[in-house]
Amino acid sequence: MCIFLALGGWICLLKFIERFELISPMNVSLLRLISSVICFAWLAKYSLQKRLSTAIRATFLVFVVSITLEMFFGFTEDVVAWNEFAIVGQNSQTRRLIEQILSGLWFSSGLFLVYLMIRSLEQTSRQLETALAELHDSQEQNIRRERLSALGEMASGIAHDLNNTLAPVVAYTESLLTISDLSVEQRRQCECALQAANDAAAVIKRLGYFYRGQDVTVTNELVSLKELVSQIPLLTRPKWRDEAQLQGCTLDVRLDLEDVPPVRGSAAELRTVLTNLLFNAVDAMPDGGVITLKLFKQEESVVVEVIDTGTSMSDEQAARCFEPFFSTKKENSGLGLSVCHGIVLQHGGDIEIDTSPQRGSIFRIILPIAENCQAAIAKRPAAYEPKTELRCLYVEDDAAVRDAFATMFDAIGVQLKVAATGDIGLEMVHQHSYDVVFTDLGMNGTDGAVVLATIKRIRPDLPVVVVSGWPREEVSAWFTDKAQPDHIIEKPAMLKDIVRVLAAIDTPARTDESVNV
Repeated sequence: MCIFLALGGWICLLKFIERFELISPMNVSLLRLISSVICFAWLAKYSLQKRLSTAIRATFLVFVVSITLEMFFGFTEDVVAWNEFAIVGQNSQTRRLIEQILSGLWFSSGLFLVYLMIRSLEQTSRQLETALAELHDSQEQNIRRERLSALGEMASGIAHDLNNTLAPVVAYTESLLTISDLSVEQRRQCECALQAANDAAAVIKRLGYFYRGQDVTVTNELVSLKELVSQIPLLTRPKWRDEAQLQGCTLDVRLDLEDVPPVRGSAAELRTVLTNLLFNAVDAMPDGGVITLKLFKQEESVVVEVIDTGTSMSDEQAARCFEPFFSTKKENSGLGLSVCHGIVLQHGGDIEIDTSPQRGSIFRIILPIAENCQAAIAKRPAAYEPKTELRCLYVEDDAAVRDAFATMFDAIGVQLKVAATGDIGLEMVHQHSYDVVFTDLGMNGTDGAVVLATIKRIRPDLPVVVVSGWPREEVSAWFTDKAQPDHIIEKPAMLKDIVRVLAAIDTPARTDESVNV
C-alpha cells in the first residue's frame, strides 16, 4: 500500500511540474525514467525479504489490474456518455492523473515482473544444483556405507583368522614360561613375546568393536606403569635399533623411571600409546639421537614423558598433531597420534606436547592414580592342582592350534585327547568317558555347534566348552535358540583361562555355573 501511495504522490508531483513548466519536457521525461528505476530498485529490495512466489503473484496482479484500467480509460476516451462525469471526462485533469499513475504502475510492475521471473529461474537453478549435489553426496555416502559394510565383513574374517594364528604363539610361549630352568634373559624375552601377542589380540578385539559398531570399553584393571614402560624398549627394539642401523644412524633409548602408584585401565591400550609415541620419536630423528622414557608422580597423577632430540614441530603442527588424518609425513595416515589421544582420554587422562627447536619434542601423558589400589591389587593365581584326574577332549581341525592346546594341557599336568574333526570327536565321546569336551566352533564338515548339540542330547551332564576365534558376543548370539555351551573361551586362549574353566568343572559346587573367560 505504501508503495502505491508513494508512486501516486511522485506522479502527481511530476504532473504539477509539467503543467506549470517548471522544468523542460526533456528533464520531466528524465525524471520519469529515474523514478521508474528507483521504484524498480525499491521493489527488488523489498522482494528479497519476502517469498519469491508471493512477490511474483502480487506483482502480476498489479500489472494486470493497472494495464486493464489503462486500456479501459483508453477505450472510453471517445465515449460521449463518459464525458459527462467530471472525474473521468475527456478533459478532466483527474483522468489524466489517473492515467499517469496507471501508466507508471504497469510499466514498473511489468519491468519488476521480468526481474522476478529471472530471479525465480536463478533460484530454481540453484535448487536444482543443490538437489543434484545432495543426490551426489547421498550416492557417495551409500558407496562409503557399502564399502564400510564390506570392510566390516572382511575385518570379521581377518579377526577370526588372526586369533587362530595367535593361538599357537600364546600357547607355546606360556608353555615355555612354565619351564623352571630358563635363564633370566630367556624368561624376560618369553614374557615380552607373550605380552606382544596379547597386545596383538587386544588390537584384534578393537577391530571387532569396529565391525560390530560398538563403543570401545576400557578394561578396568590395575596397571603398573613402571613395569609397563620398562617393557617398551625391548618390544620396539626392531624399530629403534635394527631399522635405524640399516639406515646408517644410531638411536639410544634410555629409561628414567620412578616408583609410582598404579593406574586403572588397559595395559595393552597404554602400551599401544607408548609404542606409537616412541615410533613417532624415531621418525623425528633420521640422523639418530636419544629417546628418553621418563616416569614420575605429580600430585594426584602419574606422568609419562617420551622425550626425543630430533626435529621439532612448528607451533601450528603441534596444535594440530592430535587431529585425525593430520600428518607431517606423506606416507602416514595421520591416525597414530589421534588414536593415542583418544585412548588417553578414555583412561581419564590427558596428553600434551612440548616442542622446542633446540631440544626436540616432549609428549607428556598424565593419568590419574587409581583409587584404593592397595586393596585391589591382583595376586598372581596359584598353580592349578587338579583334585581329580580329569579326562579332557579337544575337537579342532587346525593342526597347529590343536597341538598348541595339547602343549598347554601338558604344562599343567592334565590329560588331553584330541580329535581332528567333529565326526571323530563325537565318535570318541561315544566310545570313551570324558569329564569335559573342548571344541572349536567353525570347522569343516561337522562344526562345533553340531558337536555341542549332539553331546547335550546324548550326555546332558557332560560340560562342553566352546573355544573360538570369534568374539564372545557373536558366539553367545549363535547359541541363543540352541543348546548352550557351559563355558566360552576366546582365542588366543591363555593358560589362566583354561585353568579357570578346569577349576570350575573340577569343583562340584560350581558345576552348574558358567565361567566366561
